This record gives sequence, structure tokens and C-alpha cells, in this order.
Amino acid sequence: MKKSVSLINNLDSITMYLIYETVEQCPICKAKIRPVFLAASLNTSDTASVFDYCQNCHETFITQYIVQRKNDNYYSATEVMYSEPNRFSKQVFDERITKLSPRFDKIYNQALAAESFRLDEIAGLGYRKALEFLIKDFAIHEHPDEKESIKIKPLAQCIKNYISNENITTLAERSAWIGNDEAHYVRRQEDRDVSDMKAFVQAIVYFIGMILITNDAASITPKS
Repeated sequence: MKKSVSLINNLDSITMYLIYETVEQCPICKAKIRPVFLAASLNTSDTASVFDYCQNCHETFITQYIVQRKNDNYYSATEVMYSEPNRFSKQVFDERITKLSPRFDKIYNQALAAESFRLDEIAGLGYRKALEFLIKDFAIHEHPDEKESIKIKPLAQCIKNYISNENITTLAERSAWIGNDEAHYVRRQEDRDVSDMKAFVQAIVYFIGMILITNDAASITPKS
């Protein structure tokens, strides 16, 4: 939702006006909100801060915007830089997944925490590591006699040699491509980023979960 509010130019105390899009999620409680405006300030010639109140968690937060001057009295926000304080909210996975691969759960949430604190240059590497633990732990679950071999093989070979489900194979392979870019100087998948990898990993979790549930159902024998 667009709003126009007054703000103070900190350099000379002149009142200006800012046109901006309100944030739709509280960085603290993560709820979808229409924040209550409290105050705004022009920090530099190209950044401004908006101070808001969340009616869901009853906390205040600040959103930093990149702005452009439109005329003598108006600035327009062109981009949201961040909202703070940004409190980390843990991703809760199904118990079957955490039992299959507890390290995946731990590493994925550490990467998520890094991303929530805008450590985007290292979050991608964390998601890539989480992917490897999930795939290898699932491969070991499916091929327990080859555990030691699976542990030392490169991820690409594990996907090719030990994962039979085509959906998981496709998603894992593409996730690995994007994840490898996070560790390299030059990106090969220039039109893809961490958000795509996260979506693919979430889909992998879904498909593995369905297989685990199906295996559990198949273990039920008829009662006479």
C-alpha cells in the first residue's frame, strides 16, 4: 500500500514528504500486517527511515528505504533495504525429515538465520551444505549397505547413482547447480538465485516426506 508521509531532513530540519510502499510483514513476529506509521526521517540524500508499530506483536520496527528526490518537497522510495529488528523464525520440518537427517535440519536453519540477518553471501553456501546432508542421508536410508561409499562420493554422483525418484533427482541436481554458484567467483546460473534453491529444497523435503510416509504405510500388515 502506498503512503505519503512527512519526514524531517536531519541536515537542516526542513520538513519534506516521502511516498513509499508500506512493508506487509512484521520483521519481528513475521505476521502479515498493515503497520501503524509513527515517524519518518531522511537520513542522507538517498536513504530514509520509516518507524512503524505492529498491531500483532505490539512492537516497533524501522524500515530503511532507498529514495529519489522528485521535486523540492517530495522524495519517492524506490527500494526497501531492510527492516529491523529482524528476529529469526526457525523452519520446522516434519519429524520424519528431522529423524532421517538431523544435520540437514540444523544446517538449513543456520543458513536461514544467516539470511534473515542479511548475510546473503554465506547463506547460499549453508543451503548447499544442507542439501548435501539431506540427499546423502536419504540415499543411505534407501541403500544402507552402501553407507560408507555414499558418505565420500560427490553430491552429483550420489544424486545420479542412488536417487531413483525423478522428481527428487531433477530438483536436487538443479539445487546443486545453484548452490555451487554460491561458492564460485563466476555464476553459471545467472537467472537463478538462493530463493530458487530454497524452493527446490522445500520440494525435495516434500517428496522425501511422501516416500517415508508411503514406506510406513506399506509396513502395515493385514490383521486376521
